[in-house]
Amino acid sequence: MELTRRFFIGGAAAFGALGGARVRPLRAGEAPAKKPNLTFGVVSDIHITHVGAGEKPERWGNNLTFRHTLEWFRDQGVDAVMVVGDMADHGMVEQLQAVAEAWYAVFPDDKAPDGRKVEKLFVYGNHDYHGYLYGDHAAKRHAKEAKESEFGAWSRDHVLRSDLAGWWKKIFHEDYTRLYRKVIKGYTFLGQHWDDGKGMETKYGSCPFGVELKGFLDAHGKALDPKRPFFYFQHPHPKDTCYGPWAWGHDAGLVTKVLSAYPNAVAFSGHSHYSLTDERSIWQGAFTSVGTSSLRYTGLPYDQRPPFGYENTTTESKAAAACNALKVMGDFPAGDCRQGMLWNVYDDCMVVQRREFLGDVFLGPDWVMPLAASEPRPFDFAARAKKAKAPEFPKGAQVTLKKRKAKTRRTPGYDAVEKDAWELTFPAAFAVPGSRPYEYEVVAHGAGGKTEAFHVMANGYNHAPGHPRAKGASSCCVSADRLPPGTTHFTVTPLDCWWNKGAALTVKMPV
Repeated sequence: MELTRRFFIGGAAAFGALGGARVRPLRAGEAPAKKPNLTFGVVSDIHITHVGAGEKPERWGNNLTFRHTLEWFRDQGVDAVMVVGDMADHGMVEQLQAVAEAWYAVFPDDKAPDGRKVEKLFVYGNHDYHGYLYGDHAAKRHAKEAKESEFGAWSRDHVLRSDLAGWWKKIFHEDYTRLYRKVIKGYTFLGQHWDDGKGMETKYGSCPFGVELKGFLDAHGKALDPKRPFFYFQHPHPKDTCYGPWAWGHDAGLVTKVLSAYPNAVAFSGHSHYSLTDERSIWQGAFTSVGTSSLRYTGLPYDQRPPFGYENTTTESKAAAACNALKVMGDFPAGDCRQGMLWNVYDDCMVVQRREFLGDVFLGPDWVMPLAASEPRPFDFAARAKKAKAPEFPKGAQVTLKKRKAKTRRTPGYDAVEKDAWELTFPAAFAVPGSRPYEYEVVAHGAGGKTEAFHVMANGYNHAPGHPRAKGASSCCVSADRLPPGTTHFTVTPLDCWWNKGAALTVKMPV
């Protein structure tokens, strides 16, 4: 579908909490950039549960935040909006209808106010596919009749999976195919739905990520202009790309293998909900891969620090219950963020804005990447990690240490127990411009050189740097029985998302 006209709300966008204006960096002797060739919005994991009539946008599960986001995209003059799966939280027809209601309220008949066509780039995720089996949703009562091969009467009227193609056609007025192609202003978009097949094993089934993509590119890949990006989107992350090999929510690896032959490919994926403030959200190797975060809540990298993960996250490792039962801190508050992106494509580069839609602020500096495959890949993990400056505490910063009573977590199979605990509190490590703390390492030093290390996610790491939570103090609380014998002091070290370490603060155990 070729779009030939669009308007662009011009000028540099205000740069939110970071201050300053966003303009595309110019190379030596280059004239100022013209308006972009293509503009599109990107969100994922919106997890609609109901129509939010009479409610506030920030309430979980309603369609008002999605509508608010679409309105902002509309005002930026987008040519398309991409939603990378998990639209209907429990895979219910009514939930997908709420998504459509928000869309058509902002883009009636798929059109902008000036009459231009605005394309839907939507795909099913796992929640759209088998969300009726998740959690305590009422649909679970009907799971016996909502089988792959035999859906009962109730399920046929309410469960999307009873007729994925039919409900898609009825709700979005488009034909459904597992892999589809749209061409927008000369740029190719390929969307892959979560559906039956082999490629990503789950306890509820499997999905063929990469099989149909390979077939399409084998047949049509040579016709794609290598000097122009093309965009592929699916719900899970392509394996070993954005966020790295530790990331939860990746596919089986075929997509990565297939796209590695196309340096002009840009892949979008969701599923993990990881925050766009994590600079590992964008990866460039053989191609470009981008994690899209979530318009519902930000996810936590709970198992990034084995064996216990973070003190303020719930680990899901093999020893999950035992690990969680030792912790006296609650989970990091991740529900107050609604994140997405705006992409502007120029002749020679792409510029990406990361936005938080509850506070309506930008989350950090724009990502700017050249299109030419011969140019350095600015979002290579190793190069960025080496270039990054470690976060540092402000001059004169101190750690406070106090003893208190704290209860262990309520963990299946373990009783919550009150214990003696030590709580450390320290200021945000924002002393170095352009660097921010992602986590803190707290090390207890005991007799004979024995140590125990604990890690906490930095307060407000998922917000813009100017957000009150990001600027506020962080803390670490651990039970006394987890400390090494004869603990004399603690050190607290800030780390960025690349695990570059700043200078540590020290606090002595009181006599």
